[in-house]
Amino acid sequence: MRLVPLPRRRRAAFAAGVVALAAAVTTALFLNTGPAAATWQTLSGSPTCDCVVKDSSTGKYRAVFGYVSHSNATGTIAAGANNRVELSGGASTDAKVTTKFQPGTHKASFATGWVGKDTQVTWKVGGKSVAAHWNRPTCGNDVSLPAGGNGFGPILAFLAAGAVAAVVAVWRRRRAAHTS
Repeated sequence: MRLVPLPRRRRAAFAAGVVALAAAVTTALFLNTGPAAATWQTLSGSPTCDCVVKDSSTGKYRAVFGYVSHSNATGTIAAGANNRVELSGGASTDAKVTTKFQPGTHKASFATGWVGKDTQVTWKVGGKSVAAHWNRPTCGNDVSLPAGGNGFGPILAFLAAGAVAAVVAVWRRRRAAHTS
């Protein structure tokens, strides 16, 4: 078995790492991109609230909102004055409203945080609104709640991969130093 000189192996490993990093960055940047959605002021359709998730032991619930879009194209309505969640009584919620509206019916587009059963939650979007309250039907197994998250998952994965690569590189360097 012919041994490859150490500097040559390091260059090859470095080049492979650079290629992998470039591929990862390119994938992250272009994975979910598509044609830009039009910005709308009004919703061609309606917001919906088919059900709520209840916790009877605490007397709290989560409002689950969706929408129906009659448009033939995807559009956006930015979060803000024209796309917001309001609670009765001035309470606050950690709801992150839907901003991208695709054609068709979309149940469980987003859900609010837990609110008291005496609180009414209203989603106002594109000149239309829908209210949720404790007495709405409870969501069944046919409704899949949206996943939470803040969009940093891919970034954390790249950081973790970089940390693992650094640990492996240090380990190999130390192992090579001990065997020499």
